[in-house]
Amino acid sequence: MSNSEAKLHLSLEEGVFEISGSELFVSQQIENFKDIILEALQSKNKPSQDLPRHNDDFVPPPPAEPLAPGEKSEHGFDNKSFPRVLHIEDKDVKIIKRMPGTNNAKKSVNTALAYLWGKRSVGVEGVSFQEIRDLCEQQGCLDSKNFSATLQGAREYLIIDGKKGSSSKTCKLTLPGVERAEELLEDLNGE
Repeated sequence: MSNSEAKLHLSLEEGVFEISGSELFVSQQIENFKDIILEALQSKNKPSQDLPRHNDDFVPPPPAEPLAPGEKSEHGFDNKSFPRVLHIEDKDVKIIKRMPGTNNAKKSVNTALAYLWGKRSVGVEGVSFQEIRDLCEQQGCLDSKNFSATLQGAREYLIIDGKKGSSSKTCKLTLPGVERAEELLEDLNGE
């Protein structure tokens, strides 16, 4: 695939879902959101049995209530917290447990997953690469020579934007990364 710009625009009657960026980025995001997109398209084509068949009789559904901790949204995402693993205050996230792993590479990836999940839960999508590097050093799992390659190798879970060697590199979770982070955090929170 080339690095030319690509764009996906999905409307579903102007609910819209738009992704733009390099072809590789857009392809990765389509793959990450594939199940949700297909489900939305399939449900759009099914006639609803709950709604009246005539537009004159249509009554909009009531607005959604905020989710309680542990409750799933209609899209399957949880409103979770993991107080035994993450201390979250405003937009500040601290990891308060040691991350598991059989080697420093696995511990580094787990540190990134947990921290990025915490940041995402407070509305921060992208985190600087240096911030994650510093956390790995605090966790005692930083392999400074292989750190970048380690995180780049976890591309199923992490999206890293920015040029090689750049101080402005950022890191964020893919949808499988969110799921893996939640599994990890649930396990650690229960210990």
